[in-house]
Amino acid sequence: MEAIQVWAAWLRAHVALRDQRGFTAVEWLLIALGVITIAGIAVAAVQAYVTGQSNKLGSP
Repeated sequence: MEAIQVWAAWLRAHVALRDQRGFTAVEWLLIALGVITIAGIAVAAVQAYVTGQSNKLGSP
């Protein structure tokens, strides 16, 4: 529980000291990882759907 309090204090200090010039590299990294994760989930879902539908067709 103490680790969470330390992290929260660090986050408050980081936000208080940060100017508003733009995102930092870490923030861009987290945004990029989020977009890549969502895209990966979407690709996996479409691939599973297409595979399931093609299995329904059977082989000639």
